[in-house]
Amino acid sequence: MSKLIFERENQFVNKVRKYKILLNNEDTAEIKNGERKEIDVAPGAYKVKVMVDWSESKEVQVKVAEGETLHFQCGSRLKGWKVFQATKAMDKKDEFVYLDQMK
Repeated sequence: MSKLIFERENQFVNKVRKYKILLNNEDTAEIKNGERKEIDVAPGAYKVKVMVDWSESKEVQVKVAEGETLHFQCGSRLKGWKVFQATKAMDKKDEFVYLDQMK
């Protein structure tokens, strides 16, 4: 079995909302503010993204080998004074909510 590990930043933006984790466009799990979530997956190719309401991250395509663990970071790119631009960012991919694969 292989694993995908998601770590969500502890942030003010979306603090009380859960992000949906989608694998191959299927709602697979939810992740809370500041939470770490591990998902067991079969080896293979996956399209990974996170969403909150209608806002979504970019889609990350990965291939997972048997026994391999991949790490992802998610949260919002709206930090500091940018939180005041939240209404402008809600319909932009990878801004209101982001997903990055960690190396």
